[in-house]
Amino acid sequence: MNAFLIFVVRLILGLVFGIFLIRLFRPELGIYHGVAAGFILVALAYGMALFRKKKQK
Repeated sequence: MNAFLIFVVRLILGLVFGIFLIRLFRPELGIYHGVAAGFILVALAYGMALFRKKKQK
């Protein structure tokens, strides 16, 4: 898989899980908070991948 396809899959899954988590724990918050949580999840996934790659060297 190329890097763009991996990014798209992570973005979609991150948004879905972000919206799900916000709706589960804070139902009074809007959909925008769920989208923001999804972006944070995607950023954390890339951050952890970068950290893991640096640690292996």
